Amino acid sequence: MRHWIPLTAAFLVAACSAGEGGEPAAPANDTEPAATRPAGQHDTVALEGRLEQGTECLVLVTPDGERWAVSGDPDAATPGDYVEIVGSRADASFCMEGQGTIVPESIAPMQPPARDRDPARAGGVALTEDYVIGSWVAKGVDADCARPDFRISRSPGAIVIETSVNGTPETGRLVLGAYPHIDWDEPLPDMPLESRGPDSMAILRPATDARYDPVDLGGATIAGDGVEFVKCAAQ
Repeated sequence: MRHWIPLTAAFLVAACSAGEGGEPAAPANDTEPAATRPAGQHDTVALEGRLEQGTECLVLVTPDGERWAVSGDPDAATPGDYVEIVGSRADASFCMEGQGTIVPESIAPMQPPARDRDPARAGGVALTEDYVIGSWVAKGVDADCARPDFRISRSPGAIVIETSVNGTPETGRLVLGAYPHIDWDEPLPDMPLESRGPDSMAILRPATDARYDPVDLGGATIAGDGVEFVKCAAQ
């Protein structure tokens, strides 16, 4: 059974109504972007990002640079808005851009992450190997370098972080460059990093999925704008 999501009146008419003689009615505007959901089980996704105006459709740009076309012409969102979109991946679309098209079930405004709100927040300090390697503790009055929340070190072919995630010992790989993040083994999501220079670093909540459970990392709960950590003095 094929399911339809009514986004606009024109979309609803085009998808569901019939003309005289039992023939399907022509769309009110045959240039209006439209998409259909895959038959059978829905491929539901929840993504967040900033909306841009694309060639045919709105485009959602996620914090890590993915681009998804948004089917229809939602009244509740405009280019420039930072939103969460919950919907299904379309199996056909007129949008013709991005890595896929989403048929929205809901579009809701969201508070953008810190690096989206203020790119200068990192103070212009790049995350390098020398910057990140060492022991780190969550910033605050309870910071105790005798018991760091995580350690970052060099290993052959990688920079690794050793910590606990949700109470379980874990080792991940740090990826630096244009999109610094922690690359965990599945099923843990990647976690973005940013300098809060010149002497601290923040670990942010997962960027690609707006519906996530907060992650406990070394005793610090990563949620909202993330947690700021400071490096312990070398011993």
